[in-house]
Amino acid sequence: MFKSKRSGLVRRLWRSRLVTESDGRDGCRGGEGGRNGCHVRPGCASRHAGLEDELASIAHAFLKRLKERSLDALANAVETKEGIPSECVMVPRTELQLGAHHISPQFLLCKLYRWSDLPLSAHLKALCHCQSFDALDSAKVCSNPYHYSRICGPESPPPPYSLSHSEEHKPLDTGTSLGSSTSDGHRSHWCSVAYWEQRTRVGRLYPAHEPSLSIFYDLPQGTGLCLSQLHTNSYHRNSHSSSVQQIRRKIGFGIVLSREPDGVWVYNRSQHPVFVHSPTLDPPTARGLSVKRVMPGFSLKVFDFERSSWMAGHGMKPESQEGPWDPHSVRISFAKGWGPCYSRQFITSCPCWLEVLLNNHR
Repeated sequence: MFKSKRSGLVRRLWRSRLVTESDGRDGCRGGEGGRNGCHVRPGCASRHAGLEDELASIAHAFLKRLKERSLDALANAVETKEGIPSECVMVPRTELQLGAHHISPQFLLCKLYRWSDLPLSAHLKALCHCQSFDALDSAKVCSNPYHYSRICGPESPPPPYSLSHSEEHKPLDTGTSLGSSTSDGHRSHWCSVAYWEQRTRVGRLYPAHEPSLSIFYDLPQGTGLCLSQLHTNSYHRNSHSSSVQQIRRKIGFGIVLSREPDGVWVYNRSQHPVFVHSPTLDPPTARGLSVKRVMPGFSLKVFDFERSSWMAGHGMKPESQEGPWDPHSVRISFAKGWGPCYSRQFITSCPCWLEVLLNNHR
């Protein structure tokens, strides 16, 4: 019975894998943010198919080595697409041989279940709630593919600034742990979040005390800021706007905001892109608003502590900003972008968006 259950879990997981072009027996499903149906040149087709076959063989052998509890946790994560929080699947930190390359267990399962086009050079970021987050020297590593994200865009060149040595310019107390106590004994919040629909704010400011905050519209299970619940306590004129209703349905699992040692990160859990702007995302001499697109399954550092300190120390303000300017705010729009490259020039024209106000103890 024990062996039969393990075999059944392996079969369930194998059926749930993403199917590539080289496997024509099961149809085709694309991964998150991937390039579905990417073209393979005829001269490389046989080599590509051979690599895919070897990857499938390695993956199947890897699954068969997992214990029943790990298989069960992995199946729940894959089948719910992390709609229900899943536990870590810890395995020895080893490298697997794929042709002339060495790959990690987490790379193998991310390519198998999330991004079939994941390149060997891709950098995977462990999410802050994962046991592998910031644990590079651990003997074991989490292989749950939904505990990882891809990083937005190419690696940037070294920034033309350095960390200010003056503590008075530090925008956030990065040396203080999250949820630190204030003078009256209560834990302080590291940010507050406001939810907007076009020009109308819905509900009250939501303070974040924990290291990460999930913001979603519909989620089977989980804790955080549920945007759909804000409408039960609030009535506003945009309630029946067709554009707002359409975007509400696209928010889905939403995003995760996390405060980490180097800055504030956003992870896109939804099935649609989100668009982000913050003072530290603008190049130093930017003349226009820099709005970044974050695809499903990707993460972006939306607020850089070091750059913010440098900007404060040099009294810098983006040239694109006119009038009042908050150097500690981040704006995030669901599914719709704004700015010079889009038809919407201002974020107040976006159907559903967030304003993240970072607490710098002002």
